[in-house]
Amino acid sequence: MTVLDWEGLFKRYVWDDRTTPYLVPVAKLNRRQADSEVLAYCLFMGVLFTVVALGAMSELSPTGRSPFTTLYGFTVVCACLLLNYTKAVPAAVYLGTAPLAGLVYLAATLAGSGTPREPIDTAMVAVVLLLLLWYSVRLVNLARGYPQMPEGDALPPRRRLFK
Repeated sequence: MTVLDWEGLFKRYVWDDRTTPYLVPVAKLNRRQADSEVLAYCLFMGVLFTVVALGAMSELSPTGRSPFTTLYGFTVVCACLLLNYTKAVPAAVYLGTAPLAGLVYLAATLAGSGTPREPIDTAMVAVVLLLLLWYSVRLVNLARGYPQMPEGDALPPRRRLFK
C-alpha cells in the first residue's frame, strides 16, 4: 500500500534549506538556493500583478477601468521576469515598490477615494503588504549578493509524492 509522504511534502513546500531557504541569511545562501527563493517570489508577485493588471482593464472592477494601474501591473510582471532571469538589483528595487504602492492604495481607500472595505479586510491586507515590504529588503540584498554567491554543489532533491 502506498502512503502519502506528508512530512516530505511539508518540508518540500514549506521549509527545506535546499529549496525554500527563506530564513537562511543571505550571506550563507548559494546560487541554487537564491534561484529557488527568487523564483517563488516572482511567481507569487507575477501571478498577483497579472490579476491586478487584467482586473484594472475591466469596467466591472470595483474602481472601474484604470490604465495606469494596468500599466503598473504590467511593469511589475516584467520586473518579475527580469529579476528571475538576471537577478538585477534595479528589478528587485522596483519589485520592492509594489508593496508600497499597495499601501498607498489602501491609504487612499481609507481616505474615501476608493471602494469602501471592512476594517478587518483592510487590516489583513495591510499586514500582508507590510510583510512583503519587509521581505523586499531581503530580496534587494539577495540580488546585490548574487554575483558573489557560490554555486550550489548538491543537486536538488528528487521529487516523489509517495514513499
